[in-house]
Amino acid sequence: MMSSYSNLMWQLLIQFSIVSFLVVAVAGLGVGAGLIISSQKTVEFFHVVNRWVSTRQVLKSVEVPRDTDQVAHRYHRWLAAGFVLGGFISIFGLAVGLDASAVSAVFAQKRVVPVVTVAVESAKWFLIVGSAFGIVVGAMLIFYPNAESTLEKYANRWVSPRRVTRSWDDMHMNLDRLVEAHPKPAGWIIACTSAAAVIFGLIVLTRYY
Repeated sequence: MMSSYSNLMWQLLIQFSIVSFLVVAVAGLGVGAGLIISSQKTVEFFHVVNRWVSTRQVLKSVEVPRDTDQVAHRYHRWLAAGFVLGGFISIFGLAVGLDASAVSAVFAQKRVVPVVTVAVESAKWFLIVGSAFGIVVGAMLIFYPNAESTLEKYANRWVSPRRVTRSWDDMHMNLDRLVEAHPKPAGWIIACTSAAAVIFGLIVLTRYY
């Protein structure tokens, strides 16, 4: 039962990949033909659809740091109790209720079950170690509340990916300008490579079925 379900999911994944490959190839063939037949209209169409959507403005509010230290200091014993209780519940549930072999047998084929079992078992113990660390932190907050301030001096560092990824929002239009400068040669290159991709996709699809 589980093996047939896994085979079905694998077949659906392969079919989806082949169809997606064909859709992209046919779209490329259409773009290449458009550049060959009507270069000006195709370039104008590119100008219409080329819109850069930046996530920096959308996610700006997420990157703003918010101070929760006052609430944590006021209710530090409740917070510590939550860490300890949650850690014990998590460790008990992972150690007793999670069988890596059973999970692997459900989601993987027989030949890859050992690999998936190792991955699931590693993730399980990683979560157990993290839960144990949460218990230690909770116990420290209960018995040594002043240690929280010392820990915050080293742990409270705001790292924003906006500074690192700022250059990612720059538009690189070199390829677009090259296609606009030589539309027909670019159209032939795109059309030929896309046609070859379509033929290859159809061959793979017919062999698969």
